[in-house]
Amino acid sequence: MTTFVLIGALAVVLVLAVLALVLGNRHARRFQHSRRIRVDRFKLKRRHAAIELEVFGSREVVDAVRVYAKERHVSIEEATHQARVYLREIVPKFNLLAYYRLGAPLARGIMHFLYRPVVEHKTLRDFNARAPKNAVVVYLINHRSNADYVLVAHMLFKFVSLSYAVGEWARVWPLNHLFKWFGGYFIRRRYREPLYHAILSSFVSTITKNGVTQGVFIEGGLTRDGAFQKPKLGMLDYIVGGKRDPAFTAPLFLIPTAINYDRVLEDRNLTEELLGKEDHRTKTDKLQTSVDFLFRNLLRSVLKRFKRYGYAVVTFGTPVSVDDFIREHPAILSPSFEDRKAAMTGLAELVMTEISNALPVTPVTLLARIFADRSDTPLTDEEIIDAIDGYRTTWHGRVWLLREKTGADIWRAARRIVELRHLIEPAERWRSDLFEGSGVPVIEEAWQWNPRETLLRDYYANSLMTFEEVKQRGWPERRKT
Repeated sequence: MTTFVLIGALAVVLVLAVLALVLGNRHARRFQHSRRIRVDRFKLKRRHAAIELEVFGSREVVDAVRVYAKERHVSIEEATHQARVYLREIVPKFNLLAYYRLGAPLARGIMHFLYRPVVEHKTLRDFNARAPKNAVVVYLINHRSNADYVLVAHMLFKFVSLSYAVGEWARVWPLNHLFKWFGGYFIRRRYREPLYHAILSSFVSTITKNGVTQGVFIEGGLTRDGAFQKPKLGMLDYIVGGKRDPAFTAPLFLIPTAINYDRVLEDRNLTEELLGKEDHRTKTDKLQTSVDFLFRNLLRSVLKRFKRYGYAVVTFGTPVSVDDFIREHPAILSPSFEDRKAAMTGLAELVMTEISNALPVTPVTLLARIFADRSDTPLTDEEIIDAIDGYRTTWHGRVWLLREKTGADIWRAARRIVELRHLIEPAERWRSDLFEGSGVPVIEEAWQWNPRETLLRDYYANSLMTFEEVKQRGWPERRKT
């Protein structure tokens, strides 16, 4: 049955692709104007040669081609050909109809099927009201799940179309075509070829200078222990590097974007990877697993047995002006990476702090934090509710976008999710301060976190650590087996 569903889904994708090509660019423009959609003009460039001309005009790329030819003992023509191969791999093929008539409904359907999605729009509205009209905006996002791509895009459809930097996990047919139609560009993480990075650097700087609104996961990959990761400097360096071009005078802003979930779909795989149990499945196997997962839950939904996984929340921190940061830290534009590394690290940590300040609290993550705090004893309903109310008071300055307004309501919402996943279980506790008539201590009904699921408890509890707390603790290394 799953095979038929997969084939059907692929057939739908192919039909939509043909329709998009037949309808053409003119229909796409009419659709854009009728919906008043803001789309960066550079995205709509249809000729690959136009992008290639700007990217290959970079001195960095020219030098990298020469070095590649010398080190590989090949001709300049062969080195240039390889550079073009890299560029074709990276450059998206944005399609307006695919983005808004396929991507938007698909993202909305998936997110509302799996979660209760919530977004805090006030920060964006305030920024849009006062930001210069020609401002270039890049969203820097913490990375918790591969669903982040769908969640953030869904939440921002009404504002802007995002171009994502997508990892190699999505380079499997037909996802590779879908992401390119939606404006995504692929990057090879941990690929050390200097020519490739020169092409990628020049491309990212080019689209930044041309005003393309991007979404970049500043941590580089998914968190394995639930806490913030050390920010990666590569993509941020490429974005800021555009400012070394004197012609790039438009103001550049970084929008810190924070994501948190009541359930991360990959949580078990991620925590096992922290222990060194790597996932060696192929990309096709992982796609098959995802399709099976969605199909099973869709069937459960039809049978009215499926319950959503709680909250998926997106919030935004205070926008960071790159131009202001450059004026205060001019070394960030130094030609040598070693000379600008300290300033770049400072900018990355400033963004991470803003993401941390905007990080939303969700019922399950809060419950995990409470059980992690008191891991040595079971907790009664009253104690859990009191602890939730205590955190609501202590963390009054944090972001609470929950529909539930009392400790009892939050406990009810969290309990439904963790009970379904068998993360907590009933327990009994002796009260030595209370006695029955015969002098026997009273037994209370309580809850304890499933001892076999402490990895998940700590994973969700860690998601509420601030960036400064994680920085002081240090970043864990994966165990090798």
